[in-house]
Amino acid sequence: MLSEKQRRSIMENTNTILAQNIKKYRLKSGITQEELASRLGVTYQAVSKWENEKAAPDISFLPDMAEIFGCSIDELFGKASADKIHGEIHYDLCTEFPWADDNTLRGIVCLGRKMLRVSEDGLEGDRFTFEVTSETGEIGKVYSEWSIAVSCNVSGGCESGGDVYVSGSMFGGCNAGRDVYASGPLSGGCNVGGDVVVSGPLSGGCNTGGDLTVGGSISGNITCGDSMTVDGSIEAEMIRCGDNITVTGGIEATSIYGEVICNEVKCEKIEGDVTILKK
Repeated sequence: MLSEKQRRSIMENTNTILAQNIKKYRLKSGITQEELASRLGVTYQAVSKWENEKAAPDISFLPDMAEIFGCSIDELFGKASADKIHGEIHYDLCTEFPWADDNTLRGIVCLGRKMLRVSEDGLEGDRFTFEVTSETGEIGKVYSEWSIAVSCNVSGGCESGGDVYVSGSMFGGCNAGRDVYASGPLSGGCNVGGDVVVSGPLSGGCNTGGDLTVGGSISGNITCGDSMTVDGSIEAEMIRCGDNITVTGGIEATSIYGEVICNEVKCEKIEGDVTILKK
């Protein structure tokens, strides 16, 4: 087994290679730090820190950088150096990537030494599912290109290219390529490609391509591709729904687009039929 000193030395060397190659390939491509930052959606200060070993780029930026530079991810880490890595050291590097220590739990899938991505490899986001739990009953931010199943509360939000299942509360928002299910409240908003089912209240708004089912009240703007069912009330500036909006409580909004069924509605503009439930 490697000692802690050996492990630290390997990681520092890998960080140095990555920093040098980001700068080398950027200059070779004839682009400035500002241009690279703009294409990646970060600040030029972040790029400067990467090149000066003050920080390491997030795992999600590597495929984009490789595409911009016209090289492989292997080459960013120095293919010649990587070829010299054998046996146990090689596997150790595969399990400890040189990303920023930001307390984000990242679930990735590699085919050989190639990191698979939903957007680039033509695979569905539910091809793999990462199961996450915590002895403390809570975890920070969770990120994966693939589906995530969390059996505890989430305090820092979830990002997934597939489905998200949370047996607990979810704070910090949620972005998912497919469906989202939460057995507790969801705060921080969500941007989801499929259906959203939340057992508790939802705050921060929601943008979903499918159905929205909430077992509590909603606060924040709502865009829903299909139908919306809310066991509570809604307070928002704008509600846009592709199908029916069914609410057991009242609705207070500036504008509503969709067929509304509720106990009470206060709205300046409604495009669609309104049915008031009998009390």
